[in-house]
Amino acid sequence: MFDSVGEFSNALNQAGITTNSDPYSGQSWGGFVSRSFIDSSTWTRSYSRSAYIDPLSRPNLSILVKSTVTRIIFDSHHPATGVEYAETRDGERFTVGVKKEVIVAAGAVGSPQVLMLSGVGPKDVLNAANVPVQLELPGVGQHLQDHMVS
Repeated sequence: MFDSVGEFSNALNQAGITTNSDPYSGQSWGGFVSRSFIDSSTWTRSYSRSAYIDPLSRPNLSILVKSTVTRIIFDSHHPATGVEYAETRDGERFTVGVKKEVIVAAGAVGSPQVLMLSGVGPKDVLNAANVPVQLELPGVGQHLQDHMVS
């Protein structure tokens, strides 16, 4: 463990805050140092772009900046045929076709939102929002839990 981590824990103890030796046990009260994705030799953070995008040269990967997915497009014969997106909330909608699959990776809040805007989710919620039901999947958007760190 790094010296600064030990000093942090000691400082917490001196301030009257107990430290938690196993914060991942489900009992996360008390002071602790959470795991992070820091390369200890370069002290740089590893994140999605540096780990998965920069090292790759893929002809089937396009990254659209300043764009937001508005919905996944389905038809009766294929699980997903396209992804609709826009550059602004009320802006023109564009569609990109898909041949194989759509990976939804918009986080704990964004992924269920995209799915529900696409008609995948609890029927009562979709009906209340006037979104045509493509697939009734009651668990979408349910049981969100707050995490100590993100």
